[in-house]
Amino acid sequence: MNSSFAQQIHIGKRAIGDHWYASSSQNVVNHGGSAIYSLYKAYTESSADFSLLQSAVIKYNVKNPLYNDPNRVCMQTVEAGWINYPNQVSAPHLFVYYTTNGYATSANNQGGWNRDVTGWVQVDSTIYPGVSFTPMSTIGGAQYDMKIQWLLYEGNWWLFVLDRWIGYYPAPLFGANTDAANSLQQGADAINYYGEIYDSHAQLTKTDMGSGHFPDQGWGKSAYIRNMVYTDASGNDQRYDGSRGVVVSDTNRYQMKARFQNTNDWGSYMYLGGPGAGRLVGQ
Repeated sequence: MNSSFAQQIHIGKRAIGDHWYASSSQNVVNHGGSAIYSLYKAYTESSADFSLLQSAVIKYNVKNPLYNDPNRVCMQTVEAGWINYPNQVSAPHLFVYYTTNGYATSANNQGGWNRDVTGWVQVDSTIYPGVSFTPMSTIGGAQYDMKIQWLLYEGNWWLFVLDRWIGYYPAPLFGANTDAANSLQQGADAINYYGEIYDSHAQLTKTDMGSGHFPDQGWGKSAYIRNMVYTDASGNDQRYDGSRGVVVSDTNRYQMKARFQNTNDWGSYMYLGGPGAGRLVGQ
């Protein structure tokens, strides 16, 4: 593959609370998208930290269903990816998440993780939110990855994992008590691909992102997200271009190198990760 990287549109630095990002985004009308994610067991400093790679399909400026006020708007999302979050599941695993009200609440039919709250409808008997996969990638050794895809189809936000459709969020969840026509029930207007760390400590966490190696280490050492696309309203996949830009919260701990609209077998891709505050992989 081509090892050169396109110049980023811009790099911002932003942390939200105790969440740290190596993130890319594109504002585009879409009915979902897909990518292939490397599978590493990211080191976490404590069981309350998490480290993930994910996509988020987003609808902005939705009338907030919690308030009878047209000026109170929020974002709605369906999200999925690969996470190490020991307090959730002991091993690295597949996760899903949704919010109807801009993360204001975690509650049945409003938002939350996996099957912890009502909303997710499981269809497959084998692959489900919370399931772990083996084998996983090893630094300098064999590499393993997995396809994850969202698709708005016949009134549901369906999730494809590995080689099958496993379940869905009913799209009417997002139109309840709000303007359904301007909600995630009808489609999205942005899609993001990124890595995220949750830091449960008073000090900066040593939790790794991805493999723990910075992206300049490349194939065999650094984690990646490849073949990033979005699905347009006609059901056709289009190359993801990250045109809204890149945000890296702390380049001393986590970094990203992306090549968008690439034409080789990896399509649009990014290497991302880093060793956390200790600057030592896995500790």
